[in-house]
Amino acid sequence: MKLNELKPNPKRIKASKRIGRGPGSGSGKTSGKGHKGLKSRSGGRVRVGFEGGQMPLQKRVPKYGFSSRVNRKSEQLRLSTLVNSGLLDVSIESLVTANLIKNDTKKVKIFLDTDECTKLNLKGIHTTTSVKKKIEEAGGSVEE
Repeated sequence: MKLNELKPNPKRIKASKRIGRGPGSGSGKTSGKGHKGLKSRSGGRVRVGFEGGQMPLQKRVPKYGFSSRVNRKSEQLRLSTLVNSGLLDVSIESLVTANLIKNDTKKVKIFLDTDECTKLNLKGIHTTTSVKKKIEEAGGSVEE
């Protein structure tokens, strides 16, 4: 057996029906599309979502939700994560290098979740008032 002798299985390949080739072919004249109407025309199809003039579903269902673009570039951090990270001078750059926030983050806010706090120096990071109080009690500083 050689490559040029290979042939596909004859049962597998079925000859396609040749449409619109006269009355003798069995599917001439209207080519199996019936008479007139949208489906008989070339390019004749109803667009996606069209319900025959009835108000479409995507217009009947109410709109809801809102995705703020501010929140895409801002993150929140727990005070406990900051304390456990071992960082003393904390800025957005140092948080990125410590893999605590994503690279494209522009704004970070620290919130309180623990009573323990070490001396931290925050620069360019927002905090809640309770966190600011805890850090200053521990001898640290907060610069927003």
